[in-house]
Amino acid sequence: MSAGSRRSVLLAALLGAGAGALAGCTSGPRHGDPERAPEVPLLAPATTPVAPRLQSFFGPELVIRRHGSYGLERVAVRPAGAGCGWRSIRVGYPAGSASQLSVERDGAPSGGAQAYLLFRDGPRDDVHLSYRIRFQEGFQFARGGKLPGLFGGDHVAGGHTPDGTNGFSTRYMWRAGGKGQVYAYLPTSTDYGTTLGLGTWEFVPGRWAVVQQQVRLNTPGLADGSVVVWVDGHEVFRQDGVLFRTTPALRIEGVFFSTFFGGDDLSWASPINQYADFATFVVSDRFIEAAPAGLC
Repeated sequence: MSAGSRRSVLLAALLGAGAGALAGCTSGPRHGDPERAPEVPLLAPATTPVAPRLQSFFGPELVIRRHGSYGLERVAVRPAGAGCGWRSIRVGYPAGSASQLSVERDGAPSGGAQAYLLFRDGPRDDVHLSYRIRFQEGFQFARGGKLPGLFGGDHVAGGHTPDGTNGFSTRYMWRAGGKGQVYAYLPTSTDYGTTLGLGTWEFVPGRWAVVQQQVRLNTPGLADGSVVVWVDGHEVFRQDGVLFRTTPALRIEGVFFSTFFGGDDLSWASPINQYADFATFVVSDRFIEAAPAGLC
């Protein structure tokens, strides 16, 4: 791994949060916090074009791929002064929105957003990804939805089951009641992704959580890969013996920024207009220290 990678790709600093962003939260408004007030719109108007402002948010070590994105015009970049010591992005889920399949097949409104963020230094075999997430106060989880994870190849979602040579992904999902899980596309998956660790942690609306996953790819010919999840610095889930690939050419290419309600039909749709906030994306070849932020 290059020297740049060993700097832990500390995107929090690049986001203007400084090293203190990973140590905790700066003081900010609690009661009556304007970013929690119900009259605040889902998204703030963009002041710069979509691609440059989001690329600036993610920093130079994660490069937004030119194809495969949607909904980025609905993503609002929020300043560090909006209640915490870091910049964040807010993604809206309009009432009735679900997956893009539901948009195409059922005429549902489009919600959430997606982008493939490639490692500037190239693919890897063992990566930690950490970021902060907060669901708005009163968030209605319904049946569930997707959250960012790692990926490689192009068979990573949408029912495109990989064969060991052409892709994998390790997105998270939230499920009913805020239960968390890893939703992995693997060669062993059938029809759609594989559920791993359902209910081993929970998301609490209104509270920031630091989620971190480590993906270690298997040696081709052996099922010795692994997925580990930490929430607020505590290990909550580990799955060993995972088969991701059958060829060394398939590697971890970057972060699959993917978030929406669903599910492949309208039974998964968001019941109301609501949003989630994301912050401090960091990738590294080692465990990433990040103190929990709580209510901030």
